[in-house]
Parts: sequence; structure tokens; C-alpha cells
Amino acid sequence: MDNYAKQLINRMSRLNNTTVTDEHLAVLEYVYGYYGKHQVGPLYQNLNKNTGVSRQDIDRLFPHGLNSIYSWVGIPIHSSNNPCKPAPMFDVDDYREVYLDHNGTTYQRKEVNEVLTEYNEGHLGFGNPSSSTYLGKQAYDLVDFARSRIADCLKVKPKEIAFTSSGSEANNMAIKGIAFHQLNQKGHIITDKIEHPSVLHTVRFLEEIGFDVTCLDVDRKGFVSPESVKEHLRKDTVLVSIMAGNNEIGTINPIGEIGQICRETGIPYMVDAVQAFGRIKLFPKEMGISLLSISGHKIYGPKGIGALYVDEEIPFSIVPLIHGGSQEQGVRAGTENVGPISAFGKASQLICSEMEQENERLLELREYFLRELQMVEPDFIVNGSLEERLPHNLSIGFPGIDSGALLLSLNHIGIYVSSGSACSAGSSEASYVLKAIGADTDNYGTIRFSFGHRTNKEGLSYMFKYLPSILEQLRSLH
Repeated sequence: MDNYAKQLINRMSRLNNTTVTDEHLAVLEYVYGYYGKHQVGPLYQNLNKNTGVSRQDIDRLFPHGLNSIYSWVGIPIHSSNNPCKPAPMFDVDDYREVYLDHNGTTYQRKEVNEVLTEYNEGHLGFGNPSSSTYLGKQAYDLVDFARSRIADCLKVKPKEIAFTSSGSEANNMAIKGIAFHQLNQKGHIITDKIEHPSVLHTVRFLEEIGFDVTCLDVDRKGFVSPESVKEHLRKDTVLVSIMAGNNEIGTINPIGEIGQICRETGIPYMVDAVQAFGRIKLFPKEMGISLLSISGHKIYGPKGIGALYVDEEIPFSIVPLIHGGSQEQGVRAGTENVGPISAFGKASQLICSEMEQENERLLELREYFLRELQMVEPDFIVNGSLEERLPHNLSIGFPGIDSGALLLSLNHIGIYVSSGSACSAGSSEASYVLKAIGADTDNYGTIRFSFGHRTNKEGLSYMFKYLPSILEQLRSLH
């Protein structure tokens, strides 16, 4: 079930004061899958045959029986005596699509698509980069060129860049790669409470197998204090993992200061830079960063490709997650995904070369957004810091508004936003990031707006044209 459907289910259950149980989910998941395959909702007999749930059970579980089930998973209902409607939605005469979820993912730029097309049509060869053929050399050179492009962005050596399938894999590879080197002795790892799930879940796994983990608090803006890192260092600390820019609230950590502390104590420092790469200056050698993860789909490159910087001065080789051949300097076995790697290199070169000019444009748009929002909703709040923040991110709290309902209403008129991290979207729980910074999640509904290459004032003006009506209708429900 996709996260849009999950968000709709969460919204509908709250509107109808219904606690969603496993029994509800079994029915909803079946109906969702059935509709996706047949483009029509199943009837009672079909539901009973495939889920064991009777008509009486459905009437007990859902306030308006089968109609509720259809509404909850987004199946259109043409007529009903007991309609069960989601958040108010209205049609607009000037419908347009405005994508404001660039922290979640980005579209591929034209220049990136051209690289992929050339490769997929065979113009750049199809060889295995590890083979001894001329075709293999062609493929090797493509990978090597992309590696150099990314290395240039970070001012590191090409051999210090290892390609992965994603930012999440890069985070796992870095953290487990360091920890597994200390598997017999175990040791101590420092991170913080608002890291990406691919970091938090990884250190929790390591905690389960015997490592000691300190999860630092952040302040109300989402910052990790360098002093707090220093205070919690121990003789057996084997790794510090603090992100560059937060994926939900955009706060930029003082990674240079933290890196200096780690450098002075000889402790490897891992930085999740998936959101920050191409948005702020990242120079690991200068900043004392030992490992740094990035991802293609956050910078207008392909999905399914990421990379990890591994400082050659780490006094030992990180332990691979995937064993096999000697690809990627021996830290990540498997034949390289040549086309997406080439496209990732192009995307990296573009975003880094354009960063300064694009950031100026995005900051101007952000200021315009806040001015317009002030006129529509003067009591809004901004989660995180406005000063030390990724230029393309805003996390806005709307007073007295359900974030799921607002998200769905905006989606209905073509405004694509998020209520939190894409990796955690669809959850009915308040964001762990917002909880950690002490945000008032009971009285404010939070929406993340993140800008990008195609964002302009026209698109934002379209949203602000309808936002007052949406907010008014949402509040009328309560």
C-alpha cells in the first residue's frame, strides 16, 4: 500500500473516531490491491471469500460499511446513502501541478536524462567495467569519470568514492563497516535523535548485538551541540555519526566543529549528507569527516544510486556489507550500475557548479513564501532554524490544522508536499523529529515544503490563491 493511501486511511480513521486495528488493515489492504488490479472495488462475497470477514464484521469495523472501506483507500463512490468523505476538496478552474517535495525526491534533469538515454541506447557501450575487453574499458572509464566528478565536488580523491545503490545503503555501509571492524571488542557509538531512519535503525541493530549507543538530544532548533559530542566521547568510542542537514526541518549542523573534535581524538566521523550535498559546501578533508553519504535522486539524478566517501586515512579498511568481487576499492562487491552512475556523476557536476546561484534564487523564493504565508496564516510557526537551514526547505506548523488533511487537500489541487520524511510518510504517529525538538504537534499540523529547480513564484502564487479556502474548510470540520 502506498503512503498516499496510508495517509488517507489515517485521516479517515481520525475523522470517524476509529482506531485502526490489524483486522481493519487486513480488509483495507485486500481492497486496495483488488482495486489496483481490477479498477473496481470488491463486493461483500468477494471480501468474505478472501479475508474471512463477514458483512456484519464490516459494518462493525467501519462506520458506513463497504462505502467506508472504499472511501478510506480512495476508491471513487458515485452514489451513497451514507457517504464517508475525506477532507473537503474542491475543483479549480486553473489546475496545475506544483511540486514542492524536493526533500523527498527530485525529477531527473534533461542533461541527466540525455546521459541515461545515450547509455541505454548503446551509444556508450554495454561492457562490464571489470572485464578485460575494450568494451569493459569503456564502461570502466564511464564509472571512473563519474567518480572523478563527485570527488571534485567534495575536493577528495576519486579512489575515496565508492558507489552504492542508495543513500541508505551508504549509511549502513559506513556505520556497520566501522562497527564490524570492532565486532569482537564492540565499543561505543554516538549519534543523535533526529538522524535519518537508515542511521537510527542501524545503530539500534548494533546496540542489539552488544554495542553501546549514545543518542544525543538536540535543541529546539534541531542542532547537535559540538560540546555535547565532546562530553560524551569515551575511550571506547569507535564512531560519531551526525548528519549535515536534517531531512525534515532542514537544520544544518556544525559539522566542521564536530569533525575537528573527532579529528583531535582520532575517532572516525560519519556524516549523512544526502540532503546537504549540492546545497551547502561540503569538504570532508577540511572538516574532519571520515565518511560521507550522498544519493542521486535528491539532486535530479536517478533513483537507485548513491555513493560513500571513505577517507583513505582511516587506519583500517571498513568491512563490506556485500562480499564478492573487488569492485569499489573492495568495499562494495557487485558489477557497477554503469548508466545510473554516469548520470549521477552528471547530476553532481551540475548541482555543485550551479549551487551558489541556485541557492540565491531559492532563498528569494523562500522569503516570498514566508511573506505570502504571513498574510494567509499569521500564526504559523517554522520548525528548525531559519538562519542555519538548507536553502530549499521549510517545515511549517499550521495552528489548529490536521497535517494529513491539509496534505490531501493540497494534493487534490496539484500541490505536492509532505508531512514529514518520505521514508516515514504514511505513519499516523507524530514525527520523531518534531517530538525531539519539542514542537507542539497537538496544536499545529506540520507540512514540509521543499523547493527545487522548477519552483517559481507562479507556482507558489497558485498555492496561496487556494490555501485560505482550504484552511477555512478544514477548520470548519472541528
